[in-house]
Amino acid sequence: MAKTGGYKEKLLEEVKSLSEDRIRAVADFAAYLREREEWEETAEILGNKGMVREIRKSRKAWSDGKKERFLSLGEMKARLDV
Repeated sequence: MAKTGGYKEKLLEEVKSLSEDRIRAVADFAAYLREREEWEETAEILGNKGMVREIRKSRKAWSDGKKERFLSLGEMKARLDV
């Protein structure tokens, strides 16, 4: 995630002086931007043929019951030491 450089604080300060209708508009626009960013990230992943191939292989392995090929969240955290 990119550094905000104080923009979050500035935005919060600016929002304090807005009417309820304007705050609702800001909230709706922020939700739109978040969703758009998620879609852009999804498109980036789907544009990577190798990654899509690996995702398909892993989904097939899971549905074929080959769960030993996967790590639990706890196992992954332990391996990454987080």
